[in-house]
Amino acid sequence: MDVVDPSALESVLRRHGVRAASSLGQRFLVDRHVLAAILDAAELSASDDVLEVGPGPGVLTAQLAARARSVTAVEIDERLVAVLGETLAGRGNVNIVRADALAVDLFALGERRPTRIVANLPYQITTPLLERFIGDDRRPPLVVVLVQEEVARRIVATATSAKERGYLSVFVQSFADARIVRRVPPSAFRPAPRVSSAVVALRTRARPAFAPLDRNTFLRLVSDVFRHRRKQLRGALGHEAGVAPDRAESALRGAGIEPRRRAEELTLEEWVALARALGVPSVPTPAGR
Repeated sequence: MDVVDPSALESVLRRHGVRAASSLGQRFLVDRHVLAAILDAAELSASDDVLEVGPGPGVLTAQLAARARSVTAVEIDERLVAVLGETLAGRGNVNIVRADALAVDLFALGERRPTRIVANLPYQITTPLLERFIGDDRRPPLVVVLVQEEVARRIVATATSAKERGYLSVFVQSFADARIVRRVPPSAFRPAPRVSSAVVALRTRARPAFAPLDRNTFLRLVSDVFRHRRKQLRGALGHEAGVAPDRAESALRGAGIEPRRRAEELTLEEWVALARALGVPSVPTPAGR
């Protein structure tokens, strides 16, 4: 069944009495060019085990299953689980799991740990899903996601594109090299959203860029400082981060950072240097990482 075709998609959804639920951020992909871009970016082989979150009616799922060894598709909407039973009929390498992706261990749902994560992410839970996808030590080598374009720009933002750089930028880039594969217009979806989207490829790191610094302490520092992004660093460090002005100034200069700069102007390497200068502790590296 070719549910990439809008008329075929509408037909199968009508048979099951399903309309896209805005509360779940459901937007179904109906553009073959975008679908091809996602599949190309995923670099799939017959030995790959794919995790997909939010398969919807199975447009992407069917194509993943045709290329990979297995696909574990996690869907929260019981109505769409029934639709998937029809659109993916006969595909024995697909395991449909009805679950809340934010409430289960995503890396333990399939027979094998996923080697790829490929997903069209609901806009409202993009950040927590990305944190689960790449913040876990079991992260696969490659993650390809379709997200809101604004979020994509934030993910790849560097210190030279300061207005868009924030906590999400530093978080993602700590765990992966990120690139925007292509922009996706609203017309690629049914129903069409009001904003553009983008395909993003994340080639993950075996160890985060801040290793061996303690993950929670480092990320909390970054998060705390970005909450006061309009302030100069010597002042921003004194709020949630709780760093006294004299210590902040000393640490910044020790890290080679001008105290009058702002959070969005720091490179990933400078964030790590600042964390070291502030005494963020190191932790042992887990075996095998």
